[in-house]
Amino acid sequence: MKKKFTGIVGFATLFFLTLITGHADADIFMKNKQHSDAIQIMGQNQPAKDVVETTWLTKKGFRNDNPEQSVLLLLDRKQMIMIDHTDKTYVEMPLDMNKMIPQGAQQDSQEQAAFQGMMKNMMKMDVTVAATGEKKKIRGWQCKKYIVTMKTFMGVMTNEIWATEDLRVDTEIYARMGSSMMAGMPGMQNSMEDMTREMKKIKGVRVYSTMTQEMMGQKIRHTTELLEFKKGKAPAGLFKTPEGYQKKTAGM
Repeated sequence: MKKKFTGIVGFATLFFLTLITGHADADIFMKNKQHSDAIQIMGQNQPAKDVVETTWLTKKGFRNDNPEQSVLLLLDRKQMIMIDHTDKTYVEMPLDMNKMIPQGAQQDSQEQAAFQGMMKNMMKMDVTVAATGEKKKIRGWQCKKYIVTMKTFMGVMTNEIWATEDLRVDTEIYARMGSSMMAGMPGMQNSMEDMTREMKKIKGVRVYSTMTQEMMGQKIRHTTELLEFKKGKAPAGLFKTPEGYQKKTAGM
């Protein structure tokens, strides 16, 4: 269960850090290069890793892809789909977290209250954004620097973001996606509203960011660089699961 909610929190974080604010009248495609430094946790060495991710933002929803997994947010179905390309499986999850209550919990008010209390604690986010006033050009875009501090059940993350107003995304789509996520997350509505309010301080689209986090005595560092940004029509079948992939029930 914890893995599932960690994925949802991670997706919410990805959504807000990828799409900041702006306006456009078409679907948006972005390609980002992600880099994670090598770390050692609990005696296990994890080598440095580089991966290229693509993101589509449309009126129907949001899709993020990398070679290992894809995450889809479907607004009309109020549903999230997480696709694992390694074992060729996918999991469908409702955006309404109450629908994830384990079997039998609906009949036991104490279990239901405990379950919802756990979700509230896991979904809490405290976000602050500070503009530094620093400016520089990155890949030809004029950027401004912001420091984002995010406190979650996983710890404190600090994100140094360079964003540009030279690029725009659709604020209406952005608002609909944020509302869809907030509507189904008990205990997280206030956190998401506060996060949205803070993230509006960042003007434009993220071009480069450096995220650092302390975990089990180790400092984790992750960078994201925008390689491509374009407006256009998203491909047909963007929100379909791949043929031959098996639907999997997420373990509670």
